[in-house]
Amino acid sequence: MKKYILFCICMVAFIIVPISTQSAELFPATVRVGLYYDSSARSMYELTSDSGFNVMISNGQDNSTVSFSDKLLKVYTSDLDTFTSLKRNIRDKQAASEYASEHAHNGADTYLLFDGTWSLWTKSNSNQFSSGGAYLVIKGDMKNPGLLIPFKGHQAVVFESRSPEGLIGVEGRRYRGILRMTPATGGNIQLVNELGLQEYLYGVVPLEVTPSWPEDVLKAQAVAARTYTIANLSKWEKYGFDVGANSGDQLYGGYDAENLRTNKAVDETAGQVILYKGEPIMAFYHADSGGRTEACNDVFSSDLPYLQPVDDIFYANSPHSEWETSLSLKDINDRASAIVQEIGEIRQISIAERSNSGRVKKLLLIGKFGEKAIEKSQIRSILGLKSNFFDILGGDTVLAVAVSSENVKKDIRLKGNSVLTGQGKTRLSGGEIFMLAAETSKVLRTQASEDVYIFRGRGFGHGVGMSQWGAKAMAENGYNYLDILLHYYKNTEIKSLTEVFYTR
Repeated sequence: MKKYILFCICMVAFIIVPISTQSAELFPATVRVGLYYDSSARSMYELTSDSGFNVMISNGQDNSTVSFSDKLLKVYTSDLDTFTSLKRNIRDKQAASEYASEHAHNGADTYLLFDGTWSLWTKSNSNQFSSGGAYLVIKGDMKNPGLLIPFKGHQAVVFESRSPEGLIGVEGRRYRGILRMTPATGGNIQLVNELGLQEYLYGVVPLEVTPSWPEDVLKAQAVAARTYTIANLSKWEKYGFDVGANSGDQLYGGYDAENLRTNKAVDETAGQVILYKGEPIMAFYHADSGGRTEACNDVFSSDLPYLQPVDDIFYANSPHSEWETSLSLKDINDRASAIVQEIGEIRQISIAERSNSGRVKKLLLIGKFGEKAIEKSQIRSILGLKSNFFDILGGDTVLAVAVSSENVKKDIRLKGNSVLTGQGKTRLSGGEIFMLAAETSKVLRTQASEDVYIFRGRGFGHGVGMSQWGAKAMAENGYNYLDILLHYYKNTEIKSLTEVFYTR
């Protein structure tokens, strides 16, 4: 009955609440995805298309399109001094192409240059290759003329397939939409894929969740990913795109990552987003909460009211529900090498603070010359752990748990103490768990030593927002995608931006 009532509430919230014009403006027609940028930008790319290419160029005032029948284009940066001028100030592109054809009969490797006027160039040395420079060089795999374009500022060179539904491959991976190239530092080229929001999600959802999972999990993931995208459109504005293609935002694999089941989930939830007070939420999600999600401010330092700890309704039974990792002091020193430079060789670690959900919020590293606390996401990334939801055994500390009829208090840290137990007087050493109860006590031996720390944990990921394995367990027990989303994102509404819009 409770579940039926929850379903009715969800559906009422979803159907009857009107959408505002302001929210409609937040729904983008296209998304710009950064494929190669900053440190990942390259000086050369190979593009493929089964139907050839249209290359759109501009000098800021005049625009022009050059078509290539080639199925393979090599694109790189170069200086103009590796080329020799054959004819300048040609009246238009057609005339320049005709001149290029004449020289091609003589075996010349020709290039059309557009900088407001057209000119014809050839390579000074056909075997010479120079990457990094003020010009973009585009050359196909056939005898067609190449293209030279001044490459500076923010003016993009745009590549599209000659077929309206065609794909463009980059380094072996195919993409829908168009590709934009702009200059990056060091003579490199930034590459951005611009495509429709739905098509972008086709390449995201199958990489963020297992496509064979229940349909309602896929729908929940599609809505969460769509909402995350809309809420983060300005995140990378200084680079000229909206979202990155890696785990810093959402994994995006283009056309080759698509799956029929996840495409269907994206289509059947088209336009649906998660809103809090009329605005798209920061729809974080992760693999496995370990049983309880985390407050946003304990991970990302933003106190968002809809991202607060909630318990998973069902046990996830995932490969990450319980895990164990052993790290020697040498391992820890190697992984925290940058910190070792500050405090000297690390000799001990201890948990300094936990969040309300039970995750480790602050970990203290004690070195030869000092100590340093690492916090929040640093802990996972530096030590290479699945999550911050863990206990530590080993070293020269002992984890004790005090048990009474009223409560259980965890993380009592004992070191070099003798206590009376049901086994008599016992001196505690590292690598033991000591149970203190009202009538009896017990020492549980572990395999840890003073040089090895055992991390026993739960879950996978930062723990904020929707737990994907928790969503799977809910779907397998009859909950739909609306139930799932409203469980993990508190006090939110799910609305469709493709419905009739109303003003506030």
